[in-house]
Amino acid sequence: MKETKIEIVGVLFAKLKPGKDEVFADIGCGGGAVSKFFSGYVRRVYAVERDESMFQKAKENLKYNKTIEVVLSDGYDFLKDYSCDTIFFGGTKDIERMLEVCDARKIAVNAARMEIALKAMEKMKSMGIFEEMLIINISKSYELAGGTAFKPLNPVFMVLGRC
Repeated sequence: MKETKIEIVGVLFAKLKPGKDEVFADIGCGGGAVSKFFSGYVRRVYAVERDESMFQKAKENLKYNKTIEVVLSDGYDFLKDYSCDTIFFGGTKDIERMLEVCDARKIAVNAARMEIALKAMEKMKSMGIFEEMLIINISKSYELAGGTAFKPLNPVFMVLGRC
C-alpha cells in the first residue's frame, strides 16, 4: 500500500478547508500520512485502518500525536458508530456502501482507478452530495544527463462531496 503523496494532500487540504473545531476521519489511513497532516488543523482525527499490519504501522507512526486516535476497523463499521465533520476515503473497498452511512458535511474520495472514482461519483450524485471530480497529475523533477527531467506520478482521481 502506497502513502498519499504530500502534493496530493495539499490539494486535498485546499479542497476540504478543515476548521479547528472539526472532527476528521481518514478511512483506509495506511501509515497515517494524511491523518498526521490534518491533525494540526482540526480538533480530532480518527485514523481508521482495516488491515492489521497497516494498523500497527499507523499506530507506531502516530503514537506521539494526542489528537489522533488510530482505530482498527472496517470503514463501514466505523461510520455506523462515529460521526465526523469531514471524511477522507483513502481506502475505497466498498466505497458505495460506506458512502451510504457517511453523514459528514465534507467528503473526499481518492482513487487510483477511474472505475472506482466513477462509482464514488455516481453514488454521490444519487445521494445529492456530489460537488466535483478532479484528476490530479503531478510530475517530479530529477537529474538527467546534467539537466532536469520530470517523472510523472500515477494520476489520482479525487471525488468531492458536500452535505
